[in-house]
Amino acid sequence: MPYDLLSKAAIDDLATKSQDDVIDESAPLLNEGDAAVEICTLDVEANEPNDILEQQALQSNAVALIFLSLYIGVFLAALDGTVVATLLAHIASEFHEFRSVSWIATAYLIAVAACQPLYGKLSDILGRKSLLLFSNATFAIGCILCGMASNIWFLVFARIIAGIGGAGLTSLSSITLNDLVPLRQRSLLQGIGSVLYNAGASLGGVFGGFVAQSLGWRWAFFLQVPLIIVSSTAIYFNLKSKSAPVSSDSASQTADRLSRIDFAGSITLILSLVLYLVGLSIGGNYVSWFAFPVFVTFFLGSVFLSSFIYIELYIAKEPVIPITLLKDRTIFGASFTNWLIMMINYTQLFYVPIYFIAIRGISPTQAGTNIIPNFLGSAIGAIFAGTVMRTTGRYWWITMSSAFILTLGSILINTYSLTTPKWAQIVYIMIAGLGFGGLLNCTLIAMVAAVPPELQAVTTAIQYGFRGTGSTVGVAVASAIFQNVLGKKLDEYIVGEDKTEIIRRVTDSIEDIGYLPNEYKAEVVQAYMDAFHGVFYFAIFLAAMVIVTCGMMREHVLHRTFARH
Repeated sequence: MPYDLLSKAAIDDLATKSQDDVIDESAPLLNEGDAAVEICTLDVEANEPNDILEQQALQSNAVALIFLSLYIGVFLAALDGTVVATLLAHIASEFHEFRSVSWIATAYLIAVAACQPLYGKLSDILGRKSLLLFSNATFAIGCILCGMASNIWFLVFARIIAGIGGAGLTSLSSITLNDLVPLRQRSLLQGIGSVLYNAGASLGGVFGGFVAQSLGWRWAFFLQVPLIIVSSTAIYFNLKSKSAPVSSDSASQTADRLSRIDFAGSITLILSLVLYLVGLSIGGNYVSWFAFPVFVTFFLGSVFLSSFIYIELYIAKEPVIPITLLKDRTIFGASFTNWLIMMINYTQLFYVPIYFIAIRGISPTQAGTNIIPNFLGSAIGAIFAGTVMRTTGRYWWITMSSAFILTLGSILINTYSLTTPKWAQIVYIMIAGLGFGGLLNCTLIAMVAAVPPELQAVTTAIQYGFRGTGSTVGVAVASAIFQNVLGKKLDEYIVGEDKTEIIRRVTDSIEDIGYLPNEYKAEVVQAYMDAFHGVFYFAIFLAAMVIVTCGMMREHVLHRTFARH
């Protein structure tokens, strides 16, 4: 009953029963029993060999069409999350708001983080297809509004609209994939999906830089709309939706559905995230860290976060995030691994391009091109991890290996300097991507393997909730570190009667660095370099924590069929 929603007691009971699937390391990994598999419109005869079942499932044209339809949206949602990385300089220069420009990125990520957990529950109540179409439409509207923005705060508002849609595009793709493909097969398909996600996230900078230079930054948003229309059309015609029960009282049926949605939990989660991020953004940038507004935002954020936890544990009948599932060490470890790796990845994807522009003096397009190796590494890591899991049925060792690789890459990126050779720039960011791609794939498979089929959708939503908050918090904290270190170092290094004007120029627009008088340029560049190192040290610390959280996970059976034995 994959669409049925369970009580907290049932969740605890099923989570406990799922421990039976933990692999006994002293015994060989056994093949699963034969079972009938139903995928979309395919009718597969029972008692066929497992390999034939896998082959038929993976060769299904219906599954392939739906998979591509879903992951067009995933690609665009990921691209939109990082496309502003190389647009920030252009946007900041046009609106003269470099200190506030980080909100263009964080507004999108806040909306994604807040809405991703909600989509999992809503899709159980309202259906996958209707929510996917809503997500596509909302994302398209947000992109159009971004291109029409007349000031930075309207652009921030438009990014929130796009983020609401983007949240559904990413989380619902994996949730829908759960319904279509057995877990063992899914490890490889999820790897391919991770490649498309990473392609969007990594190519966002290239796309944004190229379009900004050739057509203007607004077209980086407009040009996404035709592809989202293609995705919506494909989903509408290819994805079948389970019919909702017919009721003679439609008003009563609607009220019943709405009563199942955890609005209180969702609202308190959104408010806590927004308040924390406001505090991180203004602290040390607009006001002192000890100023009253910072204290108020953190205090209220803590109040709403505590309220959210209380609501999920004791009040919500169908919690948007069933916190009780986090008692399982695999779900806990995988969730926080996702939280940390998204903080690392988004920190690197946003600040490595700015390093290339500010320190190395290259164009935004070239800066975007220089982070393509991160995508290549992520693609290799995700596909390799998926292949290993599908072949061996194991994921723990490939997960731990990916964690150490990500840590190594983060350490190497911190060695970037004023004279780092091109080959090192490419190899270092590729190594970080290799570890990230492997972890992104392994942790999702591990979480789904740790629970029975009845909890797959809500567990997937939990992971995307952690991913969304991780990316949001990562960008906000990295921005706070960068702005504070930059301001301190500029005040320390710049001297002379033009000091105030020079500092104002280079903090309002990164492009002004190239037009500075020679007597100031070296000091400004060094201040930026120190700020980058502050951000990259933060990434190294997070990577070390990833090793710890990955170690918490246990090895579970990766089943070949929907019917688990």
